[in-house]
Amino acid sequence: MTLERLREIVEAYGASPARWPQAERSMAETLASSSPEAQSLVAEAARFDALLDMAPAEEPSAALTERLMAARPRAVAPLVPARPQKEKGFLRGLLETVWPYGSAAFPAGTLAAALVMGVALGSASDISLTVTGTAVTASTEAETGEGLIALAMADQAWPEEWMQ
Repeated sequence: MTLERLREIVEAYGASPARWPQAERSMAETLASSSPEAQSLVAEAARFDALLDMAPAEEPSAALTERLMAARPRAVAPLVPARPQKEKGFLRGLLETVWPYGSAAFPAGTLAAALVMGVALGSASDISLTVTGTAVTASTEAETGEGLIALAMADQAWPEEWMQ
């Protein structure tokens, strides 16, 4: 405990050790009893506490209480009235659990568009895969289609042929 910390405690809590923080009380009391400078700090705070105790403490009038209550901040009403909550069915509750960010139309539309594009691109190509035993072979009319399949299957021979 330093003299500066004791000064902070006395200025914040007053001269009574009962008001001082519990964690620092014993160290502050020890310093206050052993140091003349600390004793003068506590004595000065005790005089100030006595001066504050002499001030009359009156109950606020009813008019003041009413004025304060009328001037208090209140919750602002929303500009757009809230829509009444509908009864949630099982599917709506499940959908809100999966997508809690509002309308699920955007992610559903994105998923539908991805499916349609995948089916359209898959049906437009001439690539067909044949599984024989453990080997997968691709037969197509265009050589670039075979190259793309080989590249997709991480065949190392195709990039070397393309580089030549």
